[in-house]
Amino acid sequence: MYTLHASPDFASFVVHIVLEELGVPYKLHLLDFDAGDLQLPAHLAVNPFGKIPALQTPDGPMFETAAILLWLADRHGSLAPAPASPDRAAFLSWFSFNNFALHAGMMDLVHAYRPAGEANAEAVSAVAFEKLNTQLAVLNTFAARAKPDWLCPEKPSILTYHLSMLMRWMNAFPFIAAHSIKPADFPALNAILVAMEQRPAAIRAAAAEGMTGTFFSNPQG
Repeated sequence: MYTLHASPDFASFVVHIVLEELGVPYKLHLLDFDAGDLQLPAHLAVNPFGKIPALQTPDGPMFETAAILLWLADRHGSLAPAPASPDRAAFLSWFSFNNFALHAGMMDLVHAYRPAGEANAEAVSAVAFEKLNTQLAVLNTFAARAKPDWLCPEKPSILTYHLSMLMRWMNAFPFIAAHSIKPADFPALNAILVAMEQRPAAIRAAAAEGMTGTFFSNPQG
């Protein structure tokens, strides 16, 4: 049994979906960010940095989204190429790019005031917008040409789900409305988002967190 410490529409959302997709037993422990729940001693005992997601496992607590996703995929032999698979090298490269380039850029797009204060937020947002568009174009070209089964509409993976969540936020919550990044501008990636939001596991997790409809490809909030 797992326990996922989460808040609605935070990074824990992708772990929530993956637990549903794997069909493993888990408990969802929702935390109120605004009420300060993430700084309570009980939560700091699971994630000492006071963030989410955090996952309690039979092997002990885990934090960091990428680590949790990869551990779950390997533990249950699903949603990622196996360690000995010839696809593993390419998958790890793009999975790392998604986590450490796209996720970081998304944070600058959505929380542009954090790196250098409110006075510089517009400039930070503009740089993030241009960089993310360039990076997504490269990923879109790769997905369209290579069509690996871990980055395609037909088969879910921890990469397709995490990418879908990030593109939801890039579209719905930019610091500056004009910097909203539309999935439709990246057809191969948009096809993945549309497919992922139609999967029963994603629909169940989204509904539990207050989301319905086209929550990845065309979020309404």
